[in-house]
Amino acid sequence: MKPTSYVTTVVLLFGVLSLAACAGGENPIALQPVTEADDSIQDLFTKLGDGLAAGPITLYGAVIAQGVPSKVAKKAFEKYDQFSSQVRNKANIVMIDFTQHSRAKRFFFVNRASGKVEQWTVAHGSGSDPDNDGMAQYYSNVPDSHMSSLGSYLIQEKYKSDKYASDALRTDGLESTNNNARDRAIVVHPSNYVKNGSAKQGRSWGCPAIPYDYIKSVVARAQNGTFMYIYGNNKRSAALDMRMLQQWNLVPRTMWTNESEDAPLFGE
Repeated sequence: MKPTSYVTTVVLLFGVLSLAACAGGENPIALQPVTEADDSIQDLFTKLGDGLAAGPITLYGAVIAQGVPSKVAKKAFEKYDQFSSQVRNKANIVMIDFTQHSRAKRFFFVNRASGKVEQWTVAHGSGSDPDNDGMAQYYSNVPDSHMSSLGSYLIQEKYKSDKYASDALRTDGLESTNNNARDRAIVVHPSNYVKNGSAKQGRSWGCPAIPYDYIKSVVARAQNGTFMYIYGNNKRSAALDMRMLQQWNLVPRTMWTNESEDAPLFGE
């Protein structure tokens, strides 16, 4: 086995053992065998080393082999297990890695049965990247912050967006870091300012906006209860967010800024 393959195998095994420990003896989603892996995934998995290739391909192993960062996959799968009873559409999982530059294909659409990962670009909020250098650093659950929010979501019902002339998907945040997502109108919508291959993407007002090329496929497959996890490192003070939320909670939620429909059509 080549040294690089050995290192990758050790990392995978360590991650899997950590996931098993966190699951408290239960069978976490990360360890579930991929039942419909095609030849491309079989080949990728085999290249990681004979030790792993000899056993069943796990969902965790499959996504790591296709380029999902291990820290992102590990956290997403842990959170999926935590909220699994609320996940109605279990066919796919969405993972977003906002520690990467906006030029990167950091939106990962994972098929649970096949282990196949589709990747494309995604926007973050302008408030998360105030100097517009393509790197998100600040995250918030505060209305009108124009910031992205981290944590676990359910992608919910579709609706027709006149602004984007397309179907879009509403979301519900499941954690204290994002539980205002629906009232802020943080949705998955298409955008003209996000394209694969761009040196830097435009910024939304907090929505995970994706290229038009993929919205129909995402709407068809992710609506009505798909789990989504957004990963990032927050440099914003949680205490500041709490103080600002206390003020916003005095405002009727029907008066909160619509951070999808009121945002600039061509981004910031």
